[in-house]
Amino acid sequence: MKSNRHGQSRVLDTNQLDLLISNLSDQYHQLVAEVCRRTGCRVGEATQLTWGMVSESAITFQRGITKGKLASRSVPVTPVLWEALRAWRDVWVVRQGRDPVAGDYLVPGQFAGSCLSTRSFMDALEKAAAESGLEGVSSHSFRRSALTSAHSAGVPLRVLMALSGHKSMSALQRYLEVTPAQRVAAAAAFA
Repeated sequence: MKSNRHGQSRVLDTNQLDLLISNLSDQYHQLVAEVCRRTGCRVGEATQLTWGMVSESAITFQRGITKGKLASRSVPVTPVLWEALRAWRDVWVVRQGRDPVAGDYLVPGQFAGSCLSTRSFMDALEKAAAESGLEGVSSHSFRRSALTSAHSAGVPLRVLMALSGHKSMSALQRYLEVTPAQRVAAAAAFA
């Protein structure tokens, strides 16, 4: 479990994710959390998204914002995420006083032309985790939870690699948590 920025971040279930996101103090922090939760992206990728990278069908994480900056990847947008993005767009228009253009950040930062800082998000997340009574939570909890949940639902590892951007199976497998119940079921399946 993650402690003092060391170790792996905690994998959360659906109810814990809902609670954690509801305890984030600002709507823009909630949006970043939803994007991370529903796409399995890193927080730095979510904060650097522009409106031009988002459509009703997919979010494209362009090469320049991904870890290693090696390749772009697209993740399909679920109806739940699309609704959150549409609602946020309405708030964005009111706050900015205009419609967004392709190069505008989804979540603008404190200074003109900047995006929300990952530090701002992580500070808010730390407070929300404490209010939720959840230990071992970090921004990577959304990514680990998304990938673990999809894997538990039977999504093939190769598909998870394509969505997460992992370049090797071993890197992806470090994200996946194995529950005690899964261990028991596996042992019961031994010949």
